[in-house]
Amino acid sequence: MRISTNMFHNNSVSSIQNHQSDLLDIQLKLSTGKRINRPSDDPVALAQVHSLNRTINTIDQYSYNGEFAKSKLVQEETAVTDSIDGLQRARELGIQMMNGTYSESNRIATSEEIGQIINQLKNMMNFTDSEGEKLFAGNNVNAEFAFVDDVNNPGYYSYIGSPNADDGTATTPYDPLANFGSRFVQIGFDADNKLQADDMGDPSRVRVTDNGNRVFSVPNATSTFAYNTDDQTTTGTPVGGTPDDNILNVLVEFQRALEAGDPPPDYVIDDIDSSIKNLSLVRAEIGGRQNRIETQYDAGESFKLALQERKMNLEEMDIVEGVTELTQKENALQMAQQVFTRVQDLSLFNYLR
Repeated sequence: MRISTNMFHNNSVSSIQNHQSDLLDIQLKLSTGKRINRPSDDPVALAQVHSLNRTINTIDQYSYNGEFAKSKLVQEETAVTDSIDGLQRARELGIQMMNGTYSESNRIATSEEIGQIINQLKNMMNFTDSEGEKLFAGNNVNAEFAFVDDVNNPGYYSYIGSPNADDGTATTPYDPLANFGSRFVQIGFDADNKLQADDMGDPSRVRVTDNGNRVFSVPNATSTFAYNTDDQTTTGTPVGGTPDDNILNVLVEFQRALEAGDPPPDYVIDDIDSSIKNLSLVRAEIGGRQNRIETQYDAGESFKLALQERKMNLEEMDIVEGVTELTQKENALQMAQQVFTRVQDLSLFNYLR
């Protein structure tokens, strides 16, 4: 094989250029602190880094979702707590008015305070959050009201998912969707991506609204609504049917008894007690949902730390190793330059002079 002087020269120049390129590459890595600055540095590791980034971003989004859910649940908890406070006051007044020492005029005066409690409770049952959504309208968070006037029993109230909310016209507030499900927020990774009717047992989702018919119902209600005098049959039963068994209607019955100068019936106190117990259970459930959000957040943060450590190992530059490699590249470049100066002297004319 014939070896020319020109070949020696070209090989030396190519070697210097390669060493300069390696030197610039290690200098870039040291300046950025990253081992991967372009796809060609490590395609496999770069693909893994992108996958880790997507997972980390998803965890961050779940964290934001959890904050949103907590803000909704705090508002719901406040509404339920205020409702319990109002009912406890109504219960105190009911026990007082059952005492024979109170006169008819005392009861009529007390009916005014019960009316204020009714208005307060109605506001809580139709609570609208900061985003303009109803907390107690079930699946229809955009409903105008969760509890509306009972079209079959004037003076009483019904849930929008109840038949008593249907007036038979196109403007009826009746909405059967309010009886199905509630609004859910994703707060963690899901194994099957299937949303059940209830979020119990599914830690990846949390319910942020509730069906008002369940929250404000009176379990095992005993109210007879004997004071519905607008339109009754001979047995005292309302012609339009029995009003819904919600606590608002119990208070309406309570107020009507006081307005008539009568002491409240025993069933009013019993139903108020049942409603307070039910609302307390709902409040405990809301607290459980808030705790579940915290648990998911802690688990997500722990997982994110592990992912960030893995990502750092893939893309971060070891400074000590990088400086050592920089020194090696600089020495290699100097040696290549020195060899090039020797190659330049390998000319026949230098020996003919």
